[in-house]
Amino acid sequence: MKKFLLILLIPLITLTSCQTISNRTQANDEIEPTSTITPTPTVWATIAPFPATSTPVLMPTLDAINLEGKITFQSDRGDSLDIYVYDFQTSLLSKITNNENVDVFPSWSSDGKKIVFVSDRDGNPEIYIMNSNGSGLNRLTNESADDVFPSISPDGKTIAFVSNRDGDDEIFLMDLAGENVKQLTSNSFTDGFPAWSPDGEKIIYQSDRDVNYELYIMSKDGLDIMRVTDDQADDVQPSWSPDGKRIAFISTRTEFEEIYIYNLETGTIVQMTDFRASTELPKWSADGRYLVFASNYQGNREIYIMDIDKKGMFQLTNSSAEDFYPAWTP
Repeated sequence: MKKFLLILLIPLITLTSCQTISNRTQANDEIEPTSTITPTPTVWATIAPFPATSTPVLMPTLDAINLEGKITFQSDRGDSLDIYVYDFQTSLLSKITNNENVDVFPSWSSDGKKIVFVSDRDGNPEIYIMNSNGSGLNRLTNESADDVFPSISPDGKTIAFVSNRDGDDEIFLMDLAGENVKQLTSNSFTDGFPAWSPDGEKIIYQSDRDVNYELYIMSKDGLDIMRVTDDQADDVQPSWSPDGKRIAFISTRTEFEEIYIYNLETGTIVQMTDFRASTELPKWSADGRYLVFASNYQGNREIYIMDIDKKGMFQLTNSSAEDFYPAWTP
């Protein structure tokens, strides 16, 4: 269990879906906003096609823009890994979990009122749900196995998640009360990072069933499995665009983990970043114009926002801590 603290601080490209967390407990209640964030503009590199150089190619920073919604992420800027929410309207950063346990992998409900996440506060990694301000905490799973990477369906009724309760990392469904559990995948490989299609009819996920990690799509009942990517590199951490036409994901097609976008209609893949570093977990804005993600290209992990037209990006967080696993309100 104690390995999880270390594992969470290494690039998620190497993270197997189910890991263990240390034993510690403490209750959580509603927490007031603690500080503000002033997004820090930064210069970065992305030109398509990318030139064969050893360093990124710089481009202008993204001009000041009016973004909407909220972004949740996990950070170790306190005494442990906790969950934070940044509100673009108020520019307030709120720490919404506050205990000595590991609280990680936050994901929004479609109405932005709930956050589902993983915690070891009761011994091993289990899935919990709370209001977006940290109140109303409820535990959803109670297994000796590890339950991780929850994702709420667009209709707000179902949670897809990963569990090793059958011995391998598999994808399961349950309702928001933690009941009516259904196993979708069943094999001897590692299936992880489930993400819903905007209409709630399909789930995209990563699997190493064909040697390396590739992306697959299945129906919400676990049938009609279709392989999406086919490359010698690892393709992981998929995120479906709000219009259902594109998939953002991470790939090691170059020497490093970079963001790519796959067009489901044309089959084309575009490389979006060239940080020559570890870049992780791209998630879409509600209007489909931006991606939020984490990267350690400046040293430690920070949260960044990128215009998908590749006009530029800016840095949202700027701390000495590890800020990562971001998610934007739908």
